[in-house]
Formats: sequence, C-alpha cells, structure tokens
Amino acid sequence: MRRALHYVMIILLIFLCGSGLSFSRTESLLHEWCGILLFALVIVHLVWNRKWFIGVFRGKYNTNRILITVTDIMLIVLILMIAVSAMVISGYVFSFLELQGATWGRRIHFAGTAWLFLLSGIHFGMHIKMEKRNIVLYIAAAGGIAAFVVCRFYERLFLLNEFAFIPSVSSWVVYLLNALMFCTFMCIGSEIKRLTAKKRKKHG
Repeated sequence: MRRALHYVMIILLIFLCGSGLSFSRTESLLHEWCGILLFALVIVHLVWNRKWFIGVFRGKYNTNRILITVTDIMLIVLILMIAVSAMVISGYVFSFLELQGATWGRRIHFAGTAWLFLLSGIHFGMHIKMEKRNIVLYIAAAGGIAAFVVCRFYERLFLLNEFAFIPSVSSWVVYLLNALMFCTFMCIGSEIKRLTAKKRKKHG
C-alpha cells in the first residue's frame, strides 16, 4: 500500500511539474485538483511516518542521517509554502477566497515547486532499496541531464526567468522529460546514500 502511494505521488509530481506550464483552462483546473490530491497524500505519508518526528530528536547523527533529515525538513517547509502560495494564485478552486499577493505568490510557487520536484527525487533516491545500480534507471537519468538543460529547469530553481521555458513539443513529451529529470534526481539521492554508507563503513 505504501509503495503504491509513493508511485502515485511520483506520477502526480511529474504531471504537476508539466501541467503548471499550460495556459489551458482544463489542464490548469486539473493541475489545481491534482495539487490538492498530492498535498493530501503527503499528509497521509507523514501520518504513516509520524514516528520520524519523535525519532528526529533521538539517537546519533552520522552524515547520511543528517542529509536525509535536512532534506525531509526542507520538503515539509516547501510543501507548506507551496500550499499557501497555491491558494493565493488559484484561478479556480480557491478563487472564492480572493486572497491578495498574486505577484509574490506566483514567484514562491514557481521556484518552490521546482525545488520540491528536485528534492522529492533525491528523497525517493535516498530511501529506495537497491542492492545494485539499476541500469535502466541510470540510463534514464542520463537522459534527464539533457532534459534539465533543454527545459532550462535551472531557471525555475533560481528564478532566473519568471516565465518557464516551454519546449515546442507535445504535452506528453514534456511529461516524459520531467520523468527523465526525476530519474536523475533519484539517482543523485541514491548515490548520496551509497557514498555516505561507504564512508560510515570505512570509519566504522
């Protein structure tokens, strides 16, 4: 059940990262509802892992645990920031609230969702169980590096451009490029876990 939840969350992240660039009313409305669904699933995920909140203040911290904890805390902060900014800039679901601050809300949502996408990939990579490197995943990750450049994803991360660059391709290709980038971030997380584990064994 938990694994299925994780896969659904990944699919939603990939869809949301791409659909947020659309000006289509239908896709924008679907984007907002999928964002609400993702937020609900994050809450379920946190409830299932509620012991983490208690354990974070216990035990010793090695390099691996520090990196995982920092990443997790950053993800929680990002989720809250994105949820608030989403309500502020909502054009459909939360428009009745008539909240002010669309300018700053759009900037926070734009950069926040990019960092959420990146760190979520690293988070999943750190927690995935792989005895050996998955060749297919790493081949996809290589394509993700190219996708990162083609989609100018770095511009979203650092607000170098307030309007996302949209490649002149079909929507499904945009989602495929996002999926490849997510594989890249997962592999980064997996390699971080692998390197810190080796360091721990070396000093242990």
